[in-house]
Amino acid sequence: MKEPLVRFSVAIGGELLRRFDQYRENHRYPNRSEAVRGLMRDALIEEVIDREDSEAMGVITLIYDHHAGRIAERLTELQHGHLEQVVTTTHVHLDERRCLEVILLRGSTGRVRELADKLIGTKGVETGRLVLTAASPVSGHRELHAGHEHSHDHHEHDAHARVQKPEHGHHHST
Repeated sequence: MKEPLVRFSVAIGGELLRRFDQYRENHRYPNRSEAVRGLMRDALIEEVIDREDSEAMGVITLIYDHHAGRIAERLTELQHGHLEQVVTTTHVHLDERRCLEVILLRGSTGRVRELADKLIGTKGVETGRLVLTAASPVSGHRELHAGHEHSHDHHEHDAHARVQKPEHGHHHST
C-alpha cells in the first residue's frame, strides 16, 4: 500500500531560493518537491555510508599504465583475495598504454573503503576514485521509486546479478 504524502511548508527566499531553483533546473528535477526529496535522500545516504558497519555499494574507477611493472596482475590478485566483495570488474583499453578499470564492490562501508584504498594505492595507478552509496533504500521502497515504474522485482534482480557474476571475479571487455 502506498504511503500518503505529507505536505509541509518551508519558508525560503532571496539568493538561497534563486540558487536552489537553479540547482533544480541543472539537475532536471521537475519541481521543488522532487528536488527536496532528492536532497533528503542524498543526506540520508551520506549518514548511512559514514557508518563503517553499514552495507554499501562502491564503484572504483582506476586508470593505469598497463606497462607499469605487473600492475594488472597486482590488481587482479587483490580482487581475487576479496571475492566476497568484488561483484564485477570491467577493463577498457584507453590507448596503447593506458587502461580504465571499473570495479563494483559490495560489503560493509569500512571493508569497501579498505579494499578501495588498497586498489587505488597500488603502485602504478595514475588515478583512482571511489563512489559509495547505501546498499539498501534509505527511505520506504515505494517513496524512493515514486514515478519510477519497471517490471522486475529488485530482490530477484539482485539474485540474478549474483548468478551472472564471473566465476573468477573480474571481466575483461575490449
